Amino acid sequence: ILCNLIARRSALLELGGFNEALYPNEENALMDELQKRQAKLLYDPCLRVFRRPRPDLKAFLKMLTTYGRGRAEQLRAHPSLGSALNLAPPLFCFYLAGLAVMGIGAWFGAIRPFSNAVYGLALAPLFLYVLAVGAQGTYLLRQGGLWRALAALPLVFLTHLLYGVGFLRGLFTRLRPPEKRPSPEVVLEFPGCAER
Repeated sequence: ILCNLIARRSALLELGGFNEALYPNEENALMDELQKRQAKLLYDPCLRVFRRPRPDLKAFLKMLTTYGRGRAEQLRAHPSLGSALNLAPPLFCFYLAGLAVMGIGAWFGAIRPFSNAVYGLALAPLFLYVLAVGAQGTYLLRQGGLWRALAALPLVFLTHLLYGVGFLRGLFTRLRPPEKRPSPEVVLEFPGCAER
């Protein structure tokens, strides 16, 4: 969001700028604080910034865990009711872990077999999740074709899973001031424009 954020200078200065210890998610904390002060936030889908994607799958997966960690650190530093939705990915991780424990325990006989009704109830959220991801796949199919849609579906699942893992990690990390954190390299590019 930050690469495409425009803010009034006076509002930023009044809040003391970004909390840089919350990287990433410093812009979300700032917007939450502005909303608490009754400031107006506008979203314009026509205002776009194109950002280079991560260079490979490993960098993409690391980004997901980093974003999840940042969201948990933001929740710890600035708790708000609006952040409750961010608990869905870590709860999804706990749910999947619980299903795995139930399945392994039943397989090895450590847990006595459950009735079909209990299994059905336990699997119902997973069924709804698969339906939701399938609906996303249908949308992607219309946008990018069959192969792109099929390739994207595992990434949708990994996004939810790794964001949740990162969030759980972020519940226990220590917020580091910017000077104690490695600085990412930022390169501004102006496609179609002469270098300045």
